[in-house]
Amino acid sequence: MNQTIKRMMDVALALAGLIVAAPLMALLAVAIRVDSPGRAIFSQERLGRHGRVFRIHKFRKFPETWGECGSGVTVARDARMTRLGCFLERSKLDEIPQLWNILKGEMSFVGPRPETLRFRDLFRGEFARVHDFLPGIFGPNQVAFRNESKMYPPDRDPETFYREELFPQKARQDIAYFSRATVLSDCLWILRGLWCSVVGAVDWRGHARLRGRVFLLDGLAVVLAWLGANLARFDGVPAGVHWEVLVTGLWLMPLVVLPVMVLGGSYAGAVRHYAVGDLIRLTASSLTGWTLAFLLLLAFFERNAAVGLLPLALLLAVVMSVGVRVAQRQRVRRLRRGRDRQGQARLAVYGAGHRGTALLSLLEQGFPGTRVLGFLDDRIAGQTVANWPILGAERDLDTVYQVHRINQIWLTFVPETHKRDRLQSWCWRHGVKLVVLPEVSPFLELSEPEDREIEDDVALRSKPPVVGLERPCTESRGT
Repeated sequence: MNQTIKRMMDVALALAGLIVAAPLMALLAVAIRVDSPGRAIFSQERLGRHGRVFRIHKFRKFPETWGECGSGVTVARDARMTRLGCFLERSKLDEIPQLWNILKGEMSFVGPRPETLRFRDLFRGEFARVHDFLPGIFGPNQVAFRNESKMYPPDRDPETFYREELFPQKARQDIAYFSRATVLSDCLWILRGLWCSVVGAVDWRGHARLRGRVFLLDGLAVVLAWLGANLARFDGVPAGVHWEVLVTGLWLMPLVVLPVMVLGGSYAGAVRHYAVGDLIRLTASSLTGWTLAFLLLLAFFERNAAVGLLPLALLLAVVMSVGVRVAQRQRVRRLRRGRDRQGQARLAVYGAGHRGTALLSLLEQGFPGTRVLGFLDDRIAGQTVANWPILGAERDLDTVYQVHRINQIWLTFVPETHKRDRLQSWCWRHGVKLVVLPEVSPFLELSEPEDREIEDDVALRSKPPVVGLERPCTESRGT
């Protein structure tokens, strides 16, 4: 390859890129400073051509106080990254300041990625030839390993995996290409690199698998909501100019509303765990999307659109979208509850406070081998808490047992001595396992001070705290 032509192309493109990207760079610099304290630009020593060391410049993805600690590679959802750093890593916008390195002649647009000094020992033997070429931003490896952060197995040290698996592949591919590179092939790799940087910012396959059905149903909900709002507003199919408003909205509303819902985090949570926070995000993003879409409709397409269509369509769309998610969540729960439950624990939680509701939710959704029947509580018998029934109080244990055939009772509190004795005795007679959660390690160490006072009493007992009773203890016989 003619190195003079390559250098002229690098300088021209770097200057143009710095001019065009200047507003975006200023915006990112401010956002980084707001997101976490410290400098916006991160500089680090890297290995350049012939192994010479130079300082590469990137937008900072980690807290400035992190320094060189941790792994030498970045994995997906790296715990060190800031909130904005995750976005920069996915979009590759953190690479923009390297245009300055290209202008200085330390890098090229197309070349092997420059490694940190931590990996200097890898450039030996056949891999030493990688340093014959000027490092760059784009190239075969930058396309093939666009989502390298997701390639690291969860059960292996990432740096070891990079050294043993990824680096040899990248080095051989770099040597194979750059030994025969041309100006035309470099231009093609720049275009391919830009395309992969944009398209690869979103995990399309993963999103389609996890949220594709809900996304399509949301699109249908938007269309039906717009259609329903028009039919309700005009008591049937509108005519004249309002018909044109209806037709325009059928394609404009989904085109605007759905991307805003994506950006607003409407698909961030798993549908099977749909909760209040997800509902708030869905409502807020839907309101923003519908308002923006309606303003675009008025500004560029149909100025005679009835303003009353907006709140009606928004209400219908939110109701249908929420209904889709709630129905999906309930479907998953029914499937879990419909599995074979022979031999499963039939459990009641004694104590319907905050600790009890959290425990009951954990047992129901986190342990499919457990069938949670409801609460026992001495104060609010006959009511419901968090959609779970209060089965009865202590006095109702015999009836509850006959109706529900419980085989475990979990206490969320430490009972006083006489109550403990009564419960232990009843559980022994009926073959029911009794679990006093605050007395079970490690919950004992995490309990409130008044609960931790039982630790000395537990140590004085002749046997460990009751978790399950197979036979009566001395105390139980005396009751």
